[in-house]
Amino acid sequence: MKLWHTLRALALAAVLLVGISVANAPSADAKTLTLVNNTGYDIVVLNCVPTNATTWWEDVLGNDIWRNGTSVDIDFDKWALKDKWDFKAHYSDGYSDEWYGVNVRNVSKIVLRKDGTNDYY
Repeated sequence: MKLWHTLRALALAAVLLVGISVANAPSADAKTLTLVNNTGYDIVVLNCVPTNATTWWEDVLGNDIWRNGTSVDIDFDKWALKDKWDFKAHYSDGYSDEWYGVNVRNVSKIVLRKDGTNDYY
């Protein structure tokens, strides 16, 4: 009888460990995109929306300023994951640039350049 209780306790512990491991495993749909600002300007607002959205979503930078020469990570696990996204950067000098149809599933890093070209990794 004591052996049966020990085996039952071990089985319950194994089930709990598996449950904890599954609960803490990263989501298969989680996606972090790194954007590098090499535009020559500080970016004060960064909007991101799924391609074909009708309006720009809120600023993902919040109150932060994205300094030239630095990077920012965008966590797509917070939103409904779509393949293609549009980005709009508002610079400290009042100008802005927009990028459309960026397939975030195929890239993990985008370097924004001064000349308007971008490198995708």
